[in-house]
Amino acid sequence: MGMTASLQRERFCTGDVVIVRRGKYAGKAFIVTGRSDDRILIANGAEYKAARPKRKNVIHLQQTHYNLEDVAGRVADGKTLDNGWLVQKISTVLETGCTSCKQEDEAAEWPKKR
Repeated sequence: MGMTASLQRERFCTGDVVIVRRGKYAGKAFIVTGRSDDRILIANGAEYKAARPKRKNVIHLQQTHYNLEDVAGRVADGKTLDNGWLVQKISTVLETGCTSCKQEDEAAEWPKKR
């Protein structure tokens, strides 16, 4: 039995680093910037800007073990997110890497190396 969509949405918090599993940007990292009705709002500063995030279905996202508290704090305080800053935060997370995330990623076969 799978989880209902509302329970899946509750797993995602503002500031979580997620990987898109389906669509044009499959395999790319994004940051959760909020929720909108039945969708999660994601941005990475390059493809989708912080001012106009992408609405994405939760079943098309893969959660990682990273939560950027400074992003969550800025969103909670109502401050604007800088796109260059988002790109930098995502690249820092991907460069440092987490061994448990890498193990999960290899099992999920993403991102595909070219």
